[in-house]
Amino acid sequence: MIATLAPVSALLLSVVFLLMGNGLQGTLLPVRAQLELFSTGDIGILGSFYFLGFASGCYFGPHLVRRVGHIRAFAAMVSLASTATLVHVLVLEPLFWWPVRAITGFCFAVLYMVIESWLNEKSTNEIRGLVFSIYTIINLVVLTIGQMMLTLADPKAFPLFAVASILVSLAALPVALTKAPAPAPAPIASVKIRVRYLYNASPVGFIGALVVGLANGSFWSLAPVFAQTNSAVVGASGIAMFMSISVIAGAMGQ
Repeated sequence: MIATLAPVSALLLSVVFLLMGNGLQGTLLPVRAQLELFSTGDIGILGSFYFLGFASGCYFGPHLVRRVGHIRAFAAMVSLASTATLVHVLVLEPLFWWPVRAITGFCFAVLYMVIESWLNEKSTNEIRGLVFSIYTIINLVVLTIGQMMLTLADPKAFPLFAVASILVSLAALPVALTKAPAPAPAPIASVKIRVRYLYNASPVGFIGALVVGLANGSFWSLAPVFAQTNSAVVGASGIAMFMSISVIAGAMGQ
């Protein structure tokens, strides 16, 4: 197994830092928004802007990766995502947070694209399932740890935003310093979104994916707020445990 993972070990280490920081930020922002008296609608829109940015990243990301390569695209998106994390605490207004959150979504779409295309290219057919299984395990474990990091400080203070930014920034180091060769310059192909074609190919699958996406987006945007306002959940530790259990339950379901 060590020989199998050696070519992508630096990338997987970057994934640890990156998704741990993203897991912390994903819960911290709704909690902080609630403490700043943002309305539930404002917090819901905040989540929507993240996924709007993510969708934009899926569309424009291939152009970026083909232009500058995997490593430079990864480093640029990590830098921008880390900056966006800190920008949130400069202006505590929903209208300011929404586009910043969209920028984060864009960055993470490109980052996921780089990570998964890199893993795919460096894996043979015989080991691809093993590599992506380990990647998924790492993904879920560090997301859970990121949720629990909410207990390290007061969500209304600066340190948790700094921790999230630091973790995302650290993700650039293993990839930037790796001796492993980067993937070929243009392994990611651009595709056109053909909604009618997808629906005609599988109406049930199309509608199911749409409904699951709506439910999943709503959950990650508003579940921390639900936990925060529920008398059965006490403090940051209760919110962190609530979100962590959700990730663990999802992992067990897979």
